[in-house]
Amino acid sequence: MAKTPAAAELLKLVKKLQDERASHVKAIEAIDLTFTQLGIETDTTPAAPSAPAKKRRGRPAGSGKKAKAAKKTTKKTTKKKTSKRTRKSFSVSGDESVLAFVNANPGCTTAQVNEHWTNEGRAGKADNALGKLVKEGKITRKNIKGQRGSTYKAK
Repeated sequence: MAKTPAAAELLKLVKKLQDERASHVKAIEAIDLTFTQLGIETDTTPAAPSAPAKKRRGRPAGSGKKAKAAKKTTKKTTKKKTSKRTRKSFSVSGDESVLAFVNANPGCTTAQVNEHWTNEGRAGKADNALGKLVKEGKITRKNIKGQRGSTYKAK
């Protein structure tokens, strides 16, 4: 097989690099031996750059629906399962209850209406019902000066 001058030059370069590498390996072994004689442990793995990772923008990785579903199936929970909250039913609708309370107590405040709402066993607050009744024109709202909340009167 005929060798071209370029191939021969390449073979010489590879041989030279292998010899250089062998001499470096011998030098590393000598350094390790010196360290062991001095009682210093050597770390044979090359040190990785310890630059902090850049913070990613947007939603964190693994926070999507698929990841959450996978966590639910693989993770066993030790918590007691509570029953799902159900919607209560009342004989009087929320709007009708608020309107009746405002009729019975003209000049009542938002806090009083909300207290009546919770005393009936209803969840949340009556703010949505109050807003709806004001918008429909069934009750009037008057702001209280210097305080939070409003007073209500039926029309």
